[in-house]
Amino acid sequence: MGVCSCPMSRLFRAILFAVLVLATSAATQSASACTAFLQEGLFAGKNYDWTLDQGLLIANKKGIAKRAILLDPADKAAEWVSRYGSVTFNQYGREMPNGGINEAGLVVETLMLPTTRNPAPDGRPAVTAWVQYQLDNSRTVGETIASDKAIRISPAMPMPIHFFVCDAGGDAAVVEFIDGRMVSHAGKDLPHKLITNDTCDTSLAFLAQHVGFGGTKPIRQGSQNSLDRFAIAADRLKAYRLSGSNESAIEYAFGTLAAVRQGQATKWSIVYDLKDLEIHYKTERCKEARIVRLKDLDFDPQTLVRMVSINTPHTGLLNPHFTDYDPDVNAWLIYYTMRHTPMLSLIPDQLLEMLARYPETTSSK
Repeated sequence: MGVCSCPMSRLFRAILFAVLVLATSAATQSASACTAFLQEGLFAGKNYDWTLDQGLLIANKKGIAKRAILLDPADKAAEWVSRYGSVTFNQYGREMPNGGINEAGLVVETLMLPTTRNPAPDGRPAVTAWVQYQLDNSRTVGETIASDKAIRISPAMPMPIHFFVCDAGGDAAVVEFIDGRMVSHAGKDLPHKLITNDTCDTSLAFLAQHVGFGGTKPIRQGSQNSLDRFAIAADRLKAYRLSGSNESAIEYAFGTLAAVRQGQATKWSIVYDLKDLEIHYKTERCKEARIVRLKDLDFDPQTLVRMVSINTPHTGLLNPHFTDYDPDVNAWLIYYTMRHTPMLSLIPDQLLEMLARYPETTSSK
């Protein structure tokens, strides 16, 4: 997309300015949303804490040519061909995931961070769906961080978020965009592989004040505050690492998610098995686990994309219940969730239609 000074471009920019203002305000008010971590033994956990629970699990294909959809038509769009298939949790439409895992064992998850400020336009092409780009192209945490040299997240991205990334080699990172540049914590800079809704630096400094982590303060068990949740999860991860548990690794991870649960605001609790490439998840509506096995899914680009409702009535193994992708279902989901998310409700119908049609612009290579 080249530079455009048409009335539609000016309209989009005016609307996006209002959306970004609303997003920052709403995020500040609801900053106690979401927790993500990597537990010993290659099990990643994520609580999705939000107001809506509708969504789709989508099996995305490898070998698909894509051009980034950008909310600002004046921005330069990145182009790529997906290297890996993936399964994603999508609440705002196909190709715009909240998080997911690819067939190489890379997990990328989003969490709200009100202080986010994405990079200004420069020579790099931009993406809006940073999660999908990484799942399409990256195998490791290192590759994910290195991608910042090639692409940038669009400043018109209307949700102020940071990212938790982990891989099948046991590496993890917190990726944030602070003052217009990427700030990543990995390796020795991430001694505790988790994040909530404050910056990584703030979270680690807070944890250091507590018993067991160099300080004297007791951990406030049961608190829903972002920093307290960070300390609660860190304490459980440390206990698992030091002494193990009689529980299975998956159940222990679900136990950690339960310890930082925020009542009915916790819509999805997800455990990714990075070694066996499985997704285990529970929802507010259904406490019985559902399972998706990536190794049994077809990621061939010549076959149809498959999907299943996150709130499907089926439990246990979901692979047999995936159905062919339905663009009408995707369009309904986009319109419903956008109109019921205050920070996104001002996005005009033209943009929603563009989002709904976007999957049809991708093609197999």
